[in-house]
Amino acid sequence: MEITQLFYGKIGSIYSYSSTILILCLMFIISLRLFLSRRKKAYFSLTISLVIIIFQYFLLIIYTLNQNTDLESTEYLAQLLHVLAFILINMGIYQLYNASKSKEYTYLLVFVAIGVIIGIIRYYLVLNQADPSLQYLRFQNIWIEIYLLLLTFLGFYLISPHIGQRLKYQFALTIYLFTHLSRIINHYILPDPKPSLLFIENFLPILFYIVLFIIIFDRVVELLQAIYDSSIKDGLTSLYNRHYFFNRVAEYMNRGERVSVIFCDIDNFKKLNDTKGHQMGDTVLKKVAAILMEESENIGLAGRYGGEELVILLTDTTLRVENIAEKVRRRVETESGVTVSIGYSKYRKTISPQELIEQADMAMYQSKKSGKNKVTAYPAH
Repeated sequence: MEITQLFYGKIGSIYSYSSTILILCLMFIISLRLFLSRRKKAYFSLTISLVIIIFQYFLLIIYTLNQNTDLESTEYLAQLLHVLAFILINMGIYQLYNASKSKEYTYLLVFVAIGVIIGIIRYYLVLNQADPSLQYLRFQNIWIEIYLLLLTFLGFYLISPHIGQRLKYQFALTIYLFTHLSRIINHYILPDPKPSLLFIENFLPILFYIVLFIIIFDRVVELLQAIYDSSIKDGLTSLYNRHYFFNRVAEYMNRGERVSVIFCDIDNFKKLNDTKGHQMGDTVLKKVAAILMEESENIGLAGRYGGEELVILLTDTTLRVENIAEKVRRRVETESGVTVSIGYSKYRKTISPQELIEQADMAMYQSKKSGKNKVTAYPAH
């Protein structure tokens, strides 16, 4: 066997089809698992399309292994399945980023219907020929190839502007476009297939599905990260929520680390909401939260404990907690248009995580009672 057959001949085609099937099977397992656990329409579209594509490639392997027999209809069926799968997989990628509406489903049905109509017309044209020649069959088959080209361009126009990974998706469509153009030129225009175009036709689809796999995988990671973030972070301020904050305090204290808690409360926040509206209140809250987030970066973590109460867990024991608290107070006063009353408490072996937070809260209320806009330490008895 010559080495060139691995890239250009029948063996090259079977090798590329088999490699593509392996990639598709991996994508199918991930997509099916996500659909069974999440029940999202995007995963359903992807799962169905991947089943169709895998079946299509098995048909292509059968056709390649039996090219000396009359299996022209098998190849054409594979192409029809290719059209259906291409529509569904692009619909699935769109649904990963967008909620499907009636307009999108109308597009889907129209595109599928056009493919079916092309297939029916081709079937009856061939059926009415007593002994259709290979040239006649190829002339009838080219219309489905042209339709696939049209769908590729529609992907650039209809889907690319509406998804997050636009460049990756456009790169994948460009690969697909070159692959399909090579197929049309090689099978319908040139008298004899060129090895270079056969190589493109055989192996670029592998790259196409690898890029699609990366797009799907990255988007799934984004979605799972978003779900995780929503479970541990406050939606308005992006600070950690009360439950997560408490667990982190307990985690550090259980390890015996000498952490501190800074408890902040925005002064006159209810009056601000009543006089200037909740939108202004939310804006101020986000500004103060951003300051806490910046000041706690790399030295601890910040959270929203409830309402206008914000907290910092200081984990860097080399820093003086009173200095960090005072810096937060000064920055809030000068940068946000409001002031904060702050209290803090330091780790001691005799207290629990809940008590450490409560003590910082009590110190904060002492700041409130004694004039606001100040920092108070919880007294160590």
